[in-house]
Amino acid sequence: MDVDPPREETPKVPKRHDFLWFPDGNVVLATDASLFKVHKSLLAVHSSVFRDMFELPNVGHAGVVPGRDDAGLASEAYEGVPMVTLVGDKGEDVAHLLRAVFEPNTKYDFNTVRKNVILHISRNYPKTLREYDALYGYNSPMFGKRRTECHFPLLAAAVTAEVDVLLPSLFLACSELDINEIIRQSQSITLETLRILIDGRERLAYVKVEIVDTLSQQLRTMDANGECQNEVPCLQDACFIDIQDFVISSLGDIVGEQVVRYYLSPVCKGCGSFMARMVDEERKGKWDDMPSHFDSEFAFTDWKELKAKLKAILES
Repeated sequence: MDVDPPREETPKVPKRHDFLWFPDGNVVLATDASLFKVHKSLLAVHSSVFRDMFELPNVGHAGVVPGRDDAGLASEAYEGVPMVTLVGDKGEDVAHLLRAVFEPNTKYDFNTVRKNVILHISRNYPKTLREYDALYGYNSPMFGKRRTECHFPLLAAAVTAEVDVLLPSLFLACSELDINEIIRQSQSITLETLRILIDGRERLAYVKVEIVDTLSQQLRTMDANGECQNEVPCLQDACFIDIQDFVISSLGDIVGEQVVRYYLSPVCKGCGSFMARMVDEERKGKWDDMPSHFDSEFAFTDWKELKAKLKAILES
């Protein structure tokens, strides 16, 4: 029986993009589906990747520079204009990038781009205690770096750009790093920003002392609501231990169950559950006041005020 040989798929030929094709453009970017004729100089201003690419002697130029070892990087030409093939980049993704640079609505007004950046960063830095707990200890890559390597550069950028809605979360993230790590990374921020950070860090330490102090004063008078399993209520003789470790712990470690397990003298299961709830209630109250601990000129009194301003920015 005759079997027809398999048909070879016809290679997809990229087409000119409807909008991102400028007659006076001086370079063509080729992707899997689209061709973009744009301006090298404007791309280089907005992207260090393109700037470095165009600085190579045979990329983005009409001809090969003789006598160079990198002549294999020479661009092809499309209708007399140098063409650079972006291998592995989808046409749709490149179009989104180029629109941010070349579309009339964003070429001189980067408000849309700014809002998108603020939204993306805000999603990675919590504004609620539940979000904070979900992210605590989470150090997977963010922006191509370890999460803990992003805090200081983003704080410096937010201060410079006066994006105050990002500052409390970024200050908090930086303050929870080890003091040696703070010193190592502090070169990227101003002395005033460092002062606010260290001052806020000290205030947070005092907040933890307040949690223990409040609960310690109330400990022997607390009623476990009948949950104690002993004849003599456990809490009458209970006390907090290893307070020095508690104070230097991050807020993510001061969770009710962990505090009872590591910092409270042995109590029954009923009293332990009761104390865990009390710790979490105190912790929630301290979290609500967190933005006010980093007293910059853009300070917020609470998260509610901050979230309202963030919403206004994103909807503007």
